[in-house]
Amino acid sequence: MNMEQQVRPAAEDGHPVLVLLFGAGLISFSPILVKLGVLEGLGTTAIGFWRNLGGGLVLFGVAAARRRSWRLPSRALLYAAISGVAFCVDLFAWHRSIVYAGAGLSTILANTQVFAAAVVSYFVFKERLTFPFILAASVAFIGVALLVGIGSEEVALTGTYARGVVYGLVTGIAYAGFVVSLKKGQIGVPKPDPITFVAWSSLFSAIFLGIVGWIEGSEFVPHTPRAYFSLAGLSLLVQAVGWLAISGALPRVVTAQAGLILLLQPILATVWGVLLYGEYLTPLQIVGAAITLVAMYFGITQRKQPTNRSGYSA
Repeated sequence: MNMEQQVRPAAEDGHPVLVLLFGAGLISFSPILVKLGVLEGLGTTAIGFWRNLGGGLVLFGVAAARRRSWRLPSRALLYAAISGVAFCVDLFAWHRSIVYAGAGLSTILANTQVFAAAVVSYFVFKERLTFPFILAASVAFIGVALLVGIGSEEVALTGTYARGVVYGLVTGIAYAGFVVSLKKGQIGVPKPDPITFVAWSSLFSAIFLGIVGWIEGSEFVPHTPRAYFSLAGLSLLVQAVGWLAISGALPRVVTAQAGLILLLQPILATVWGVLLYGEYLTPLQIVGAAITLVAMYFGITQRKQPTNRSGYSA
């Protein structure tokens, strides 16, 4: 049984919520596996390269198993390249944020893409920003301020930690660019196969990360079994299986439910960081994290996504 058969049918046979839970749970281990790879001597950029290369190859295999062409229309291929650039910046920044600021905090900051993507979509897709959404975004800013340590005597916003916070916020912006370009690239006739499109996006991202890693002298070669395990987990479990599960189940789950389930990723990432790496959040940061997550939930569920001029419905 191939990977596509393992993941997709459950979403199509009446269990999309369980599949979405499964996917969110898998991708919550992403920052943990990144941190493991770094501790085992791999470069942060190199980890992103292997994740995208391995995941992209798996997705090409899934497309072949479904007898779908690997070719994309020229317009879709262009947007796959653009999304690859955005995801390159995303992982370049996020992996550094994980190392400098911690798995949980960096993942919550990365997920503020909900708000950045909405702003970009307002201009690109003419998606209306509602008052409840704007209110949720405003509350989220307060939560993020508390989360990063503003107002806490126990947190010094200096040095390595401050760089981690900045990288985390950059991740959210780049992630938003990735999401919007991914959506834009799948508009048009003929409509590209989603798995083939993401496979090409992953491949482009791997190429760009490989170039950046080579320039900066990142360590690409794993030397320990745990390093190999971290790369296999990221490329197979996270990039391929996790996102296949999410993409297969998401259209079949009510928006409010989906938003709540997807927030499991940053929540679980924070839990894994505490349990596995002894990461610590002050009480004020925990309050900030809770406020941010609740605001993101309302941001997801209150955002209006009407059919745009191209006829694409989000």
